[in-house]
Amino acid sequence: MFFRQRTAAQATLSYFFGCTGRGLSVAVDVVAGDEDWFLAEAKQAGVSISHVIDTHVHADHRSGGLALARQTGARYCLHESNRDRVSFDFMPLSDGERLEVGNVVVEVLHT
Repeated sequence: MFFRQRTAAQATLSYFFGCTGRGLSVAVDVVAGDEDWFLAEAKQAGVSISHVIDTHVHADHRSGGLALARQTGARYCLHESNRDRVSFDFMPLSDGERLEVGNVVVEVLHT
């Protein structure tokens, strides 16, 4: 497993982690303009980005999550409560759901 954290200029945090053994990874809370950083990190780690997750519909910055998901063919994920807040398709996540990303398991906790 690998884990990286990125601090954006707006003082927000993004995360990139995954399983190098299976070559899969997750990008979380991608800030618009940081997509190339995630692509470079994925290349360096030798992984593909399988999931892009926004933990919420952001008011503090423009998300680059959907753009990164479209660039990589990854699943774009939001909590299911966002169905009426956005006008694009996403993979709805529910509380307690588990995503298997190679040997890494992500558990969704709706807070």
